[in-house]
Amino acid sequence: MKLIISTILFALVLTTGLFAQHTIINVEHKRILTQVEDNLYDVQFLDEKGNVVQKGQYWRDEDSLKPHGTWTLFAMNSNEAITRSTFDKGEQLSIETIIDGKLVSVDKEQLVARKRASEQHN
Repeated sequence: MKLIISTILFALVLTTGLFAQHTIINVEHKRILTQVEDNLYDVQFLDEKGNVVQKGQYWRDEDSLKPHGTWTLFAMNSNEAITRSTFDKGEQLSIETIIDGKLVSVDKEQLVARKRASEQHN
């Protein structure tokens, strides 16, 4: 009898965990790259409906493209900017994002400190 009850409880725990899982899908977006100047490119990432989900600029450094200038990430199904990051030829200078309706800003010094802290944990 204990074996039957244990089996039923195990099955209930296992199926409850399965129903609680969420599936996250990483969607590839169409990228439109337009040369603005010799080493400067505008870029837009579009969703499947053609809406801009992110835009920014790249700086070409030899054979690589580095984020440059202001990058903006838009909310899904909206033109509302939810995150802005500023770069200088690949180096991130700042980031502003909206979390729970509040604007959160991080500058270059804070970004460097967080990077060092995460490297120390690894």
